[in-house]
Amino acid sequence: MDLRKASHAAGVGVVAASEHVGPPRVHRAVPALSARLVVSLGAPIEMRYDGRVRNMQAVVAGLMRPGVATPSLTLRSDQPTVYVDLSPAAMQRLTGVPPGEVDAGGVSADALLPWVGRLSAELADHPLGLREALMRGRLLEHLERAEHAAVSEDALAALEIIGVHRGRMSVEELARRTHLSPRRLRYVMRRALGIGPKFASRVARLSAAISRADHGAGSWARIAAESAYHDQSHLVRDFADLMRTTPTAWLAEEGRNLQGRGRPLP
Repeated sequence: MDLRKASHAAGVGVVAASEHVGPPRVHRAVPALSARLVVSLGAPIEMRYDGRVRNMQAVVAGLMRPGVATPSLTLRSDQPTVYVDLSPAAMQRLTGVPPGEVDAGGVSADALLPWVGRLSAELADHPLGLREALMRGRLLEHLERAEHAAVSEDALAALEIIGVHRGRMSVEELARRTHLSPRRLRYVMRRALGIGPKFASRVARLSAAISRADHGAGSWARIAAESAYHDQSHLVRDFADLMRTTPTAWLAEEGRNLQGRGRPLP
């Protein structure tokens, strides 16, 4: 099994090494059903979340919580970073902290991962093109040595189904798929992950909409329809609630990074 497949099987998703060029700019985290590890190889990361501003060399962030928008980072030219998506189970195996106890605002990785400083120095000694593989390899080594995460299998299965179906499945159908009552499903997810199925579905739906925009969908109205929103205004409300911005403002901030050839029309 190659490194990418092996790390993915262990709960390591997207790994992105980047070096921002140009003046400082704000980057809003996209809503996701995953935890995150972000390591700066230069200046500390400035993170804004829930009215607070913190500076950390590396941060472990958990799942979003209702009523609080995604965090935003200030990208600087002296700040090469490596970003990692982690499954909630992988985050617990690495840190020893249950997913329900870490929100999207995160905690300093230095407090949870005593080896992260050495890893940061090792990453900095390698060129940009080799950092993804190095990060995957080191995380896989730590995960293989870590104890199995005692996270509810029912909660993890429900979260995976929500992600696969991009938030389109009703709570009742999700409960049927996981062989639980709707009430029991809500309980096990909130206890294990800190969020219930309805909120997780909102996160998955907005994540899917942003992915469509990222790959060059024709208009926000079309994106809303294809992402199971009632209409475009419904999509706009979720942008406001989960990211504290609008589709147009987000596009202005992140448009240069879109993978698709065209940008969504208003």
